[in-house]
Amino acid sequence: MEGGSVSRVKVILEISSKGIAEGEIVRHSSPLTSAAILKSLPMQRRANKFENRFVYMETHLGLGREKQRTRFERGEMAFMTLNGSICVFLTDTVSAPMNPLGLVESHLDLLEAVEPGDLLIIRRATDKLDKQICSAT
Repeated sequence: MEGGSVSRVKVILEISSKGIAEGEIVRHSSPLTSAAILKSLPMQRRANKFENRFVYMETHLGLGREKQRTRFERGEMAFMTLNGSICVFLTDTVSAPMNPLGLVESHLDLLEAVEPGDLLIIRRATDKLDKQICSAT
């Protein structure tokens, strides 16, 4: 594996017509949750924003609580078990308990610009084209 890690899986978050952000899912943060989400990729859903604190997309995955936290920093990703959503935090936030997932490493400003109705696509960053796109943006 080229400079990669088994415990950290690179992902691409694409906001329709706006651009691409790069992140990673850290398997040991919530192993069962991470495995279920990675198995479900790619995902494409409408993005939503909650009080400018986080952007989220509903996944329709029914997963339980796992290593939950209530404090998240800007750029962290988490899974909200209450409604089955993947969340990306836009500010340091105290929230309802969520399963930690990983973090967005680049272009968080694209997620801050999400508007109702925007499509959010999350997929693995496995091929060279994705890596070239990320480094070009």
